[in-house]
Amino acid sequence: MSNAEKITTAEAPFDDSNCDCILQSNNGVNFHVYKLVLSLMSPVFKDMFKSPQSESQSDESPVHINVDESSTPLRSLLLLCYPAATPTFDSLNDAKAVLEAAKQYDMQEALDRAGDLIMAQFLPDHLFLPAHFLDLYALSCRFGWRRHARTAATRALGIKDLGRPSNGFDGLRDITGEDYHRLLVYHYRCGVAAQQVGDDLSWLPSSSREMHLQMWKCKCRLAGSVKTLQIGNVGGLRIVPWFAEYLVLSGKELLARPCESTIMESKHYNQAMIEAAKCDDCQREVIDDMDRFRALYIARVKKVLVDVELATS
Repeated sequence: MSNAEKITTAEAPFDDSNCDCILQSNNGVNFHVYKLVLSLMSPVFKDMFKSPQSESQSDESPVHINVDESSTPLRSLLLLCYPAATPTFDSLNDAKAVLEAAKQYDMQEALDRAGDLIMAQFLPDHLFLPAHFLDLYALSCRFGWRRHARTAATRALGIKDLGRPSNGFDGLRDITGEDYHRLLVYHYRCGVAAQQVGDDLSWLPSSSREMHLQMWKCKCRLAGSVKTLQIGNVGGLRIVPWFAEYLVLSGKELLARPCESTIMESKHYNQAMIEAAKCDDCQREVIDDMDRFRALYIARVKKVLVDVELATS
């Protein structure tokens, strides 16, 4: 900070004139805080207050400490020390700056709380591209948030063919090769598990409606199909050719991108409907029956993905 810069006081709650400690950011903002709070949250600050330099200051005047952080991350860091306060972050990079400061001052409780807040703010998938979740995964690995790492890795399943050079991300420099390898293994195992859902339909509910869907009751399956699948609890049934092809092709898509949106966005779904329309019997019921099957398909894929574990160190 240059001498020409004006020293200012932070906004509430860090403007209390009765404080016993002032932290000055590197851009000249004074934060009025209390040594007891900082000591409870940080062994680093606790040791600072025991130093001869700190003890030599007058008991009547606040201890003055210059810190390396600018006012924005410093404010968020200090808010994390107060249970009633909830900081928000302008960007993931701003959040990282706060985390680095918390790590420097050994504020473990602040780090854990920041992890929950960061995931709550940056995890909603309607706000970000899938690659964003890789940065959240990297952040979670770096700071030991195992539960958040699993959540971010699951959201990253929406990235097709994860591991190709085009799927690099900023957070990659912040984690070990082992962390990244665990993510790739998790993505691959989820892909295999999702693909296998279409290989055996014995998981279908045994209600009469599911047992009489057009894909295994139409007569066209007897003329053109050579594929038999387990359907619910009724045993092996031959399925119509267009449905057999749909299961194979959608399975390949799931192997590369194992998530719900893959099934919802699959071009092979529309192609199957086009092929079904060529059969007079199928075209009358295929829209409702395929819509019903797709909902069950998605639910089953989500269920098997829950059982896939993300390895931890």
